[in-house]
Amino acid sequence: MPTMVTIGGAAVDVDDPCALYSALYAQKLKMLAGERIEETEIRSSVSQRRIKLSALNMAALDAELMALSAACTAKTSAGKRSRYAKSMRFC
Repeated sequence: MPTMVTIGGAAVDVDDPCALYSALYAQKLKMLAGERIEETEIRSSVSQRRIKLSALNMAALDAELMALSAACTAKTSAGKRSRYAKSMRFC
């Protein structure tokens, strides 16, 4: 039985790296577009400030996306190499 998690309102199978990659990439695009930004306001008798906050670790998200992309490629290619390099030597 697959283990399901909810990412962005969609149920995604944890064991499928391709589905996880597409769900996390969609969330990354939303974060980059500014949909996950929270705004708060601090008021005093003298001044007023607005602060925009975003709880995001982009480096960790990029690392996870790269790992999922590699796992998805390995799963879909079934062990086949995507590129064959040939070397030649002249005597």
